[in-house]
Amino acid sequence: MSTEFRLYDVDEKDLYENKTKEEKEAILLDMVEYALKYGNKPAARYYNTYPSTVRRWVKKYKENGKEGLKFK
Repeated sequence: MSTEFRLYDVDEKDLYENKTKEEKEAILLDMVEYALKYGNKPAARYYNTYPSTVRRWVKKYKENGKEGLKFK
């Protein structure tokens, strides 16, 4: 039985905790690129978050590119 590797095995709050703005944006870009390649549900499993969260960030990315992933 194989185990799925998870890059971020934490909840969404912990995913961003103690990260710089640039690190958070890099994580989001990685997640969006993963979702565009494999789908929202696999990305949600991989990043241990909800599909709705992935959909929200993918939508922002599609509407505004990398600027849509920026934290203000």
